[in-house]
Amino acid sequence: MADMDPNLRRLMLAYYDERAHEYDEVYALGTGSASIPNPEAFTAEVPALGEVVERIARGRLMDLACGTAYWLPRYAPTCSQITLFDQSARMLAESRARADRLGVVDRCVFLHGDVLEHDLAPAAYDTVLVGFLLSHLTNAQEQRVFEAIQHMLAPTGQFVILDSAWTPERAKYNARVERQPRQLNDGTAFEIYKRYLDRNDFARWTREYAVTVQVEHFGSAWLAVSGHARDASPGRRE
Repeated sequence: MADMDPNLRRLMLAYYDERAHEYDEVYALGTGSASIPNPEAFTAEVPALGEVVERIARGRLMDLACGTAYWLPRYAPTCSQITLFDQSARMLAESRARADRLGVVDRCVFLHGDVLEHDLAPAAYDTVLVGFLLSHLTNAQEQRVFEAIQHMLAPTGQFVILDSAWTPERAKYNARVERQPRQLNDGTAFEIYKRYLDRNDFARWTREYAVTVQVEHFGSAWLAVSGHARDASPGRRE
């Protein structure tokens, strides 16, 4: 699939910029999605995702597409250096506020940019966390993100991906790939690109991107996987 229509990418950025102050409601209340109408389908899986992050995150961590840094309380205790990266300035402002409340802002670096274009440091991170990003990308964009992950990871580093699962429950309300309507609490309407992920995607990643993948959680709404680059030698990150 070719890269996404630039106009749709701009619409998506505008949506997440405007939604920054209410984004955490998807975790706390199970609202804000255009999918499964039962809020508990989302809130019930938050602890499982948090446990995965808490168990795997360590050392120097990159939170890619960090949003409001919702998972920061889970990984901050085991991470010596934290980089929070997002394309939305308002999301980064929310993440900075959360880091300040937690008293860890002195260990944080805040980067504003597009991962598809940004020049990221090689082998600079022990953990790369990718939260709810891949399901908003085309296959071509996804490949570039995996290349960035492999470039950023230290030789023994590990990545964690949290995202939206394609399940029978999802299929009752959504297409596997769609331009999806979204609405803010004030009624403002937007449209985003959404591509739900399943175990076939994990198998494809191992074939196409030279990574190993371990399924940590696969629920009715969300998923979590961890992985390594198969060729983890420093020379591959030139």
